[in-house]
Amino acid sequence: MEDAAANMSVSIKDLDENAYRNLKAEAIRHGMKVSDAATEAFRLWVASKRQTRQRDLERMRKAAADMDELRNEAGAGWSGAEEMRRWRDERRR
Repeated sequence: MEDAAANMSVSIKDLDENAYRNLKAEAIRHGMKVSDAATEAFRLWVASKRQTRQRDLERMRKAAADMDELRNEAGAGWSGAEEMRRWRDERRR
């Protein structure tokens, strides 16, 4: 699965026993070593967290659209930087 230079040994404390047993059982069912199954689980967990971050792109797009709408409504006197500062300050409250 990996090239040997990239592999390492680790010890994980306070691991949920049932989670480990389920991982080990699935690894055996699929003819895999537990280390390979754990590596895949780690990768999938990281990938799922990165996908969550992509959802923020939708918030960014909506914020940009809102700013465009405000800019159009306010005309030349509107400042995007000032609006962002106001939003940031409101969020901190």
